Amino acid sequence: MPLEEYFWRLKAFYPGDPEFTWEKYSSLPYPYVVTAYVRGSDLYRERMHDQERPTAMVSALLANSQRDPKKNKKPPTWEDFSFYKPRNGGSTANYVYGSAMLEMAKKRRLPGWALFCFKEVVETASAAYVPAMCAFVAEDAMLLHPVRAGEGWEGMLIATESASEQERVFVDDSGAKHVLRVPHVHTKVICQEDVILSR
Repeated sequence: MPLEEYFWRLKAFYPGDPEFTWEKYSSLPYPYVVTAYVRGSDLYRERMHDQERPTAMVSALLANSQRDPKKNKKPPTWEDFSFYKPRNGGSTANYVYGSAMLEMAKKRRLPGWALFCFKEVVETASAAYVPAMCAFVAEDAMLLHPVRAGEGWEGMLIATESASEQERVFVDDSGAKHVLRVPHVHTKVICQEDVILSR
């Protein structure tokens, strides 16, 4: 999408925001503009999803009133009549984690043991968002889309039971090493958003 098109979309998503003026827009970092656009799109979908709820519920009621329970065992829900389901709602992962995992797969840096959750995580990946840092990877743990959080790093933790409460040497996209402690892993494998790892 051309940068000018991003500008007009951002003006609509964030009316009155002083950063998205014609004078300042050209000096904004490109990743910041794309992130603002993706998040604005998600907020727009959520707002439209709320507005369509009454119509979707009436549609579901009408469909269920005409349903033959012998032929159609599963009744349709109001969400089946929704056009604007949020990409980050329910059990799906946040788009930043999906985008990071997809980039890891493209770069062939995705460990084989982490593929158990690949389909669910990348479901919400956004083609418009390319993370600056995709992941920290260790032998049995990975932190997707790491972001500084005080003395540690926050992201989606994908790990096996063997990493539970252990210090691991994580390698980032550039080859730099980070020694971080993995929290308790209560099952054979874990895939959990917004986990903070520190020393």
